[in-house]
Amino acid sequence: MRQELILPPLLRRLTDRWTGVVVLCVGGIFCLFPLLDSRHPVSAVDWLLPFLAVYLHLSLAPVPWQWNGASPSKGRLVRGLLAALLFNALWIAALLLLGHLLHPNPMHGGPMHFNGMPGGPMYPGGPPPDWGPGFPPPRPRMLNPGWGLGLVNLAFALLVGWVIAEKEAMAAREQVTAELLRQAESKALQNQLEPHVLYNALSSLSELIYEDPLAAESVITQLADLYRRLSHHGKQARVPLGEERRLVEAYLTMEQMRLGERLQVAWSWPDWADALALPPLFLQPLVENAIKHGIGPYEVGGEVRITCTRDGARITLQVENSGLAPAETTTGIGLGNLRARLALWSGAEGTFTLERQGDWTVASLHWNNEGAA
Repeated sequence: MRQELILPPLLRRLTDRWTGVVVLCVGGIFCLFPLLDSRHPVSAVDWLLPFLAVYLHLSLAPVPWQWNGASPSKGRLVRGLLAALLFNALWIAALLLLGHLLHPNPMHGGPMHFNGMPGGPMYPGGPPPDWGPGFPPPRPRMLNPGWGLGLVNLAFALLVGWVIAEKEAMAAREQVTAELLRQAESKALQNQLEPHVLYNALSSLSELIYEDPLAAESVITQLADLYRRLSHHGKQARVPLGEERRLVEAYLTMEQMRLGERLQVAWSWPDWADALALPPLFLQPLVENAIKHGIGPYEVGGEVRITCTRDGARITLQVENSGLAPAETTTGIGLGNLRARLALWSGAEGTFTLERQGDWTVASLHWNNEGAA
């Protein structure tokens, strides 16, 4: 569980381009300090260490705070502080040790040659002989300059780590809240669509009672099966497309009892399509709209073609009808609801089109199956 709180943000920080921008800017500023001290030559390590230190601060400093969890209690703050002290002290000490091994000069904690003073290119064996009268000899240094540098980095790591961890925790909470709101809105739209399907089915049944009572009795049986499927279908966030296909087939059975030979249905449905997962009631509104606006109003009836195709990760559901109604008038609750839910389908990059193509009205639903969540 804690790995899930740490690893994804850590990998994101390690590869984020803004981390690189901050490292270049801040590290570049720190690289100016060795240039201001003309007594010591500037090596490649002097250029590299500031960039590496800033990169590690941005990447590693938040880890102990995130490992400690997201509870806002005082105990969490104390535990986080202790963990951050230990963790950051370890990697900062390792970084300073690396700098000492790669470049052991006096300014980085190198060897002391005279009375605790650093040797180097200017005073390789000790201080110059002419200190001057009355100038007291320097006292031995009890602390290496590297300790001060380490303490400054440790304080900086504690502050930066806490700020970044809190920022990422807040962003995660906002993302969870937004996802819950999106799911609630999608569920509300879905609940709005379910009775709409039944209303249209009951409307079709009322017409059939006067025309063919025996067929109406069969439609009532089909309606019970449709309601059962619809209730199960609507309780799920994602359903296999094959399950929705069976729901549509039950709906078409009812409509064919009402319309008889006036309704012709053709499926072009590959086997792989049944396994696709998508929000419920995406195909059914397309078929219902085609029958209600393209076939039902006309005595001659017509044909409905239902196809599913793919191009790489792009999936297309298409419902065509040979009705005479212009495409711009064939929108209602079902398609408006579908458009709204499609916009809430994160990662799918879904699009919906409804247009006339020659003698056919074509409704097409496209989405990216790999990015859909």
